[in-house]
Order: sequence, then structure tokens, then C-alpha cells
Amino acid sequence: MAVTTRYESRDVAVHAEGLRKRYRLGQHRSLQQTVKRLLPGPSAPPTFEALAGIDLVCHRGEAIGFVGINGSGKSTFLQILAGSVLPTSGQMRVRGRVLPLLAVGQGFHPELTGYENVTLFASALGFRRRMIAERMEAVAAFAELGRHMETPVKRFSTGMISRLSFSVGMMFPADIYIFDEVLAVVDAEFQGRCLEEIKRLHRSGRTVFFVSHNRAQMAEICERIIWLEHGAVRDHGPAPEVLDAYEREHGPTEHGPEGANRRVGPARLRRRPR
Repeated sequence: MAVTTRYESRDVAVHAEGLRKRYRLGQHRSLQQTVKRLLPGPSAPPTFEALAGIDLVCHRGEAIGFVGINGSGKSTFLQILAGSVLPTSGQMRVRGRVLPLLAVGQGFHPELTGYENVTLFASALGFRRRMIAERMEAVAAFAELGRHMETPVKRFSTGMISRLSFSVGMMFPADIYIFDEVLAVVDAEFQGRCLEEIKRLHRSGRTVFFVSHNRAQMAEICERIIWLEHGAVRDHGPAPEVLDAYEREHGPTEHGPEGANRRVGPARLRRRPR
């Protein structure tokens, strides 16, 4: 049975055992397809296994990165860690509060203002209204949105939404932070500030999970890299070694959201000795 529980070891932040997630393909069907499926003798709909039995132990204070082509299972693993997706089987044991930044603007309501969305997001994570009110101006200041905080988020640019998302993550305390491609659409100056804040969190003993298509960012933040392929762990180890192995197979990737995971040169994998 799939469960998410507090883990008992004081040194372990996250422990995944046999973690699997299976999706049924074609869930959004036409009426004709639905009727055919209900008739006697239809074949079972095909399934897709996003995670195929992940075993992972992450200790408190580690900074772990994930690499893998699109569809390899990175986001699914982090969504289960954040509690927004349930596993099909296996267990994910978590110790401490998780603050997830999984996608630009995820959890924001377009009709609400910046201030209202910060209140909604932080309340959903369990923070008290008094703390939210005390930190609201700090969120606005870090995001550099000023008077735009009174504007509905549907009028924000993608970069503005990304700034607000990241600022919420930085201004509220947690034990485990998840960053999944949240810096892909902001300018270089804000990226630099964000990377410094993530490194500060790591130095303070927080646990960090980080995903980026920018190799320089991964090498700067992460001590250990998990390489996922077809929902399983292909390789794991020190960041420079796994990043080198990954690029030997897939080639260097272009920086930025438009070039993410795009192969730009031939490469062959030479496995690292175990």
C-alpha cells in the first residue's frame, strides 16, 4: 500500500522504497470510446509507468539534483514528495515540512492578486495568518513587484509569476525545499540572487532537491545527482561525475526553456566504474 509518513531516523529527510507511479493512458476519451469500453470484451486501456520502483535515501542537509530527458520521472517523483500526487505502490517517508516550487505559478489562482495568492499558497502549506502577514512585504520586496502585488496574477508576465513563486519559497521556513525548473524564465540578475539564496538554505542545513536544464546551476547547487531514465535510477553519485556521464550520452544541452533537453552534439556514454 502506498503511504507517506514521517520518517523516524533523525538523519534521514526522505526515504523512498519501491516507489511506483502508473498512469492509465487515454483517460480523456470521447463518448464513442467510452461506450465501446463499457461493452463486453474490451481490452484493458494501456498504462504508462512514470516511476518504476525508485529506492532513494536522502539525508538531512543534502542538496540533490535530478537529470533525465522529458518523461523520465523527475517531476513525478518530486510531486509525490510534495504530496500533490499519490504513488501507485511503494512508500515515501518524509521528515519535516516540505516547501515545493514545482512549476511557475503552480497553486496560484489567476483571478486573485499577488497578495491574495501569497496568502492562499502559504496557508495551504500550513503557515499561520500572522506569520503570512508579517512576511508579506518581504515577499514583495524580494520579488521586486511593488505595486503589482495588488494586481490579479492573470495580468502578470511569466517572469513576474516566477519571481513571486520563488519569493514565497524564500520567505517561509521549511525543512525540505523542492525547486523544479523555477528559474528558467527569469532574468540573469534574479537568477543569481535566487541561486545565492538556495546555497544559503543548503549551508544552513536545509535539504534541497533541485532540477534544472542548466548544467552550471546543477553543478553549483548539487552535491549528488540522480539520473532517471524510464522511471528508474540509471545512475547516481557525485555531481560532476554523473553530469559528465549524462552529457556523454545525451550531449550538452542548451540553456534556457526553449533549448531544454535539446541535444546539440553527438555523444556516447562511457560508464563510470562502480
